[in-house]
Amino acid sequence: MSADALVVLAPPAPLTLEDLGRIAAGARVALGPQVAQRCAASAQQVAALLRAGRVVYGLNTGCGPLCERVVAADENAAFQRNLVRSHASGLGPAHPQPVVRATMAARAFSLAQGRSGVRPVVIETLVAALNAGVHPVIPETGSVGASGDLVELAHVASALMGEGSVEYRGARRPAGEALAAAGIAPLVYEGREALALMNGTACETAQAALVVLGAEALVAAAEAAAALAIEVLGGSPEAFDARVHAARPHPGQAAAAAHLRALLAGSQRLRPEVPCVTGERVPPVQDAYTLRCVPQVLGAVRDTIAHVRSVVAIELASVTDNPTFFPEEDVVLHAGNFHGQPVALAVDHLKVALAEVALFSERRLARLLDPAHNAGLPPFLIRDRAGVRSGLMGLQYCASSTVADDAVLAHPATLGSVPTNANNQDVVGMGAVGVRQARRLLENARRVVAIELLAAAEAADLVGLEGFAPGTRAVHAAVRERVAPLEADRPLGADVERLAAALEDIATVAA
Repeated sequence: MSADALVVLAPPAPLTLEDLGRIAAGARVALGPQVAQRCAASAQQVAALLRAGRVVYGLNTGCGPLCERVVAADENAAFQRNLVRSHASGLGPAHPQPVVRATMAARAFSLAQGRSGVRPVVIETLVAALNAGVHPVIPETGSVGASGDLVELAHVASALMGEGSVEYRGARRPAGEALAAAGIAPLVYEGREALALMNGTACETAQAALVVLGAEALVAAAEAAAALAIEVLGGSPEAFDARVHAARPHPGQAAAAAHLRALLAGSQRLRPEVPCVTGERVPPVQDAYTLRCVPQVLGAVRDTIAHVRSVVAIELASVTDNPTFFPEEDVVLHAGNFHGQPVALAVDHLKVALAEVALFSERRLARLLDPAHNAGLPPFLIRDRAGVRSGLMGLQYCASSTVADDAVLAHPATLGSVPTNANNQDVVGMGAVGVRQARRLLENARRVVAIELLAAAEAADLVGLEGFAPGTRAVHAAVRERVAPLEADRPLGADVERLAAALEDIATVAA
């Protein structure tokens, strides 16, 4: 993902997934010309409500089940600080830097819409930290996805007020020290600004967006691996005929079939049309599902990714805070836009699709390595001295183990609602759990597809590249740029990781 362009946060123009991907990769951020004015009006409304004595959640009341407890004006600053300190209690390993950057950007965009009652300086400080590379250390475990990602975002709010830890210039440092080095003044929260930073689905939505972008590249690479395997095994092109897919017009299926036709165009290795019956046996009229049904299976994955993209796009463009302020009408409304259920359900759907990509790829891998089904290739694609050498046998174990891991990770996190917060949050989405699992599933699928690519390239070498289509030759060449042929048994883990990291490039080659 390119990080070279400046991304401007200028609602109502949306923050796209591609924008977020660029920011995650390191792009700088600027605020649109209307953001300061919009936020100033919202902050002025908050101040007026406070002067009027109007009850506003998280402004002059405690939070959660403490919303009946009054917070006096002279205790507001202490209340906001304590809210951050009590919630910045995440556990486990820290989120990687791209997730942290995407989270900061997603929260900034939501606040920039002027519906959260924060002063412009809050968003300006958040963007300044992002541009200076002051990245809060955000532990992965804590959010239940109910009032959004309270624990994760509390670590962001903590860093902006100069507390907690950040990653800055390649080292973990105290937040106050890093802000000073970057020339950024720490925030002193007013009104409900700490709660506004903490509320909302920014962390799980940011992760979901990055997983969607990765999944789109993954499915294109998986189709490329399938095409190379189909050509190695001499499959039938009939299954990819456009007329077949027009008769069942799922968009993803049609797109997958078109991609396969493009990759296989010009091949001289595919099986010709089945001749007329001349005896008791004829050549097979159709292939196994792992070859014949690639458009149907990976097409369904494409459609799932498209659906999740649409959900995440809406969420990125949304105000996910409570209460919501409408200064143009002098109205404040208490509701539940922080609830992460839309993202949580969509991500659970995506998890199953990612697991399916790996499962489907592993099944073709098994076919390539099994002499009973691999069209005369040697067992485990061993070039010579079978028995003395084991070829890809060990790597197949890794693929099988990964698929088993996926079966556990793909279980819906949304079904694990555990009431919390003194039963105030009595139904929670667990979207933060789901996106962590989705990230792991994406990594797993990348590795399994990389293993299939490695095996398919090895098989292509064994049968010889003469007659292969230009598209699949390009895929083979992309693999060989990164992985040498298996002339002798060797550990292959580093080769697989290198291929997995390059799937986006391979997907581009195969486009």
